[in-house]
Amino acid sequence: MRIRRFLFLGGIATLGGALAVLVSPVLGRARQSLRTSSSPGAGPYELAAGLFLRGWYDDLAADCAAALTGVHSPAILEIGPGPGHLAERLLARLPGATWTGLDVDAGMLEAAGRRLTAAGHAGRGSLILADVAGMPIVDASVDLVVSSLSAHHWINAEAGFREIRRVLRPDGRALIVDLPAGLAHLEGGGRGPGAADLVFASQARRRFRGIGPWTIAWQVELIR
Repeated sequence: MRIRRFLFLGGIATLGGALAVLVSPVLGRARQSLRTSSSPGAGPYELAAGLFLRGWYDDLAADCAAALTGVHSPAILEIGPGPGHLAERLLARLPGATWTGLDVDAGMLEAAGRRLTAAGHAGRGSLILADVAGMPIVDASVDLVVSSLSAHHWINAEAGFREIRRVLRPDGRALIVDLPAGLAHLEGGGRGPGAADLVFASQARRRFRGIGPWTIAWQVELIR
């Protein structure tokens, strides 16, 4: 009886150890994704964005197109593109544009790549796995930088905005949409768009989304 119990308990322990080995990498990726996108992964983020943020991305794509008025074949850099909802809209709206998505989450980049391929835009998009604070992008090579609900996750936001300024062409613009300062700090712990004050002298801010007197998201326009 004792031998059977020992074997049974040993089997349970072995099974538990095997499950831990299998599940641990998944949990690790989910924790990383929560830190960088407030989502446990690209799949849930893609589903939520598709259900609730269609109008959000439509409006932001229109704002980007307006900011690029008169620019021939613009180069667009999106920081924190998630699964590519905005990128798909930008490339459809701006046939001469090229798009680069930069993210620290490989899963999000893979999802964005699949979306652009399915939409027929694969040849006009590129993906970079890197942090905004150290972008492997040539100086003064980008016409527009756009970021949506990402800046409050940047660990070193000031360095990120210095990098944005570096890669923008003269008179290039950045459109940063993010939470109000209090919510941004609560959600991501960083300064978010507020850090742009240390880098960009020319900027304008407008309410992007809100309910009555309460602002849910601001759009900050930065000019190089």
